[in-house]
Amino acid sequence: MAKMLSVPSQPAVDVSAPVKKLSGGHLVAKALRSEGVDTIFTLCGGHIIDIYDGCIDEGIKIIDVRHEQVAAHAADGYARMTGNLGCAVVTAGPGTTNAITGVANAFRAESPMLLIGGQAGLAQHRMGGLQDLPHVEMLRPITKFATSVPTTLRVADFVSMAAREAFNGSFGPVYLEIPRTVLDHEIEPERAVIPQAGHYRASTKSVGDPNDIQRLADILSKATKPCVLLGQQVWTCRATETAREFVERLNIPAYMNGAGRGTLPPDHPLNFQLTRRDAFEAADVIVVVGTPFDFRLRYGKSLKAKTVVQIDMSYATVGRNRDVDLGLVGDVGAILAAVTHAAGGNKDAAAARNAWVAMLREKESAAVEARLPKLRSDARPIHPYRLAYEIDNFLTDNSIFVGDGGDVVTFAGNVVRPKAPGLWMDPGPLGTLGVGTGFAMAAKLAHPSREVVALFGDGSFAMTGFDMQTAVRFGLPYIAIVGNNSYMNQIRCGQIQKYGKERGDVGNYLGDVDFEKFADMLGFYGEAVREPEQIRPALERAREAGTCAVINVWLDPDAYAPGTENQTMYK
Repeated sequence: MAKMLSVPSQPAVDVSAPVKKLSGGHLVAKALRSEGVDTIFTLCGGHIIDIYDGCIDEGIKIIDVRHEQVAAHAADGYARMTGNLGCAVVTAGPGTTNAITGVANAFRAESPMLLIGGQAGLAQHRMGGLQDLPHVEMLRPITKFATSVPTTLRVADFVSMAAREAFNGSFGPVYLEIPRTVLDHEIEPERAVIPQAGHYRASTKSVGDPNDIQRLADILSKATKPCVLLGQQVWTCRATETAREFVERLNIPAYMNGAGRGTLPPDHPLNFQLTRRDAFEAADVIVVVGTPFDFRLRYGKSLKAKTVVQIDMSYATVGRNRDVDLGLVGDVGAILAAVTHAAGGNKDAAAARNAWVAMLREKESAAVEARLPKLRSDARPIHPYRLAYEIDNFLTDNSIFVGDGGDVVTFAGNVVRPKAPGLWMDPGPLGTLGVGTGFAMAAKLAHPSREVVALFGDGSFAMTGFDMQTAVRFGLPYIAIVGNNSYMNQIRCGQIQKYGKERGDVGNYLGDVDFEKFADMLGFYGEAVREPEQIRPALERAREAGTCAVINVWLDPDAYAPGTENQTMYK
């Protein structure tokens, strides 16, 4: 007779126990966690509080700021620093409109951030509910994707949809409006489908047409005077090592802008900065990687070479404003790697190229030497070049530099050299003032072990600087250097040129503000600097303080950067 198997007794199931339902806010948090979001930047509002409750359960950090513009800039900055989706959550109406500037900045800078905005309940649609505005229509022109979420069942699906759009082609911001009733409503867990990021993302490492890879390899192998401009997307694609190998293997002089700065270290023999105009006018081949033909390149007119090649993540960008001889669309790192692998040698071209590099290096060295007296100027009031020079020497191999200002950052852009990739942040082509506070917090949050140094104009610091208190609350110290000349000087220069000295100060005079006293109120380090030789000691004291710090440096209001004097941004 067969032996009967004993079956372990099972605990009784309480079929009457209710299944815990999930609210829309909790579904948002679960979907964000699925997309790799570990932090949201926010300012509270009644429409969005259920998202906070969900974030607590999902272990998502909540950084609450004092102005929604700062939340949006911080989400933008966090995306740039981490390479992941940045996220800001704001309430409806003025909460969303306050964040619009940050979204617009991310749009021009191709930064993948998600803005979630509240809205009145569906039952009050078009009834004039509290803070009800047509948010989607307002955000659509400055996002890659903008929509309202119609039902709690689709909340997680829409978050994932928005995230995919943020990383589709060239990156950019996306917007979701979620009515309060959709966030507060609860549904059974099995009714909510939450896509898992690792299970639906496609590969984005496209190299485009292989024939064009070989065409570019052949062009560069024969070129005797090539150069390359490495832009934002080199960092976006985390392609700095690949770009460096491309430059070194092919022996190509490299110029960098935006977040492309730092791709090569300052002392690299193929890193050039001050001779870009010379190179662009004399080169036989120019390769522009990951930066558009916008005002920074005079809409393509700066590119004088017979052969111009553009590599970009977006098909829409290639050839915009200027015809190109060859355009390649895809992941810029994958394309550069493929071209490096395909390129062959040409002895005659190689010899000529060595002479080309040597000629540019001689010009570069001469330009550096000619500028040194201004960089080391002992003039009083302090010359902005001296401040930029001191900052450049103060930064370590581990320092992240943030630039937020007009003329003072224009000076710094020609002097401050990040020591490695990912150590430079600026607004990007929209030229937004006020980004620095959010960027600095985001950089410190993303890289707690790195020092963060932010250079502000006095105008830009006053816009969002009060959120340094947020950095203090969350233990995110950084050094804020205020280049204080009491004016919006980039605008003032143009006004004086156009209307004369007697009307040059209209609408741009800010007054003399002792920003170092701001630190006393909030309990961190502050110091004013009026003598050039005191800049470095003051910065060292700020570093030693280990807290947030404001160093208020009084600058010569009648010193203007060359680009400002020539009004190049308007040409």
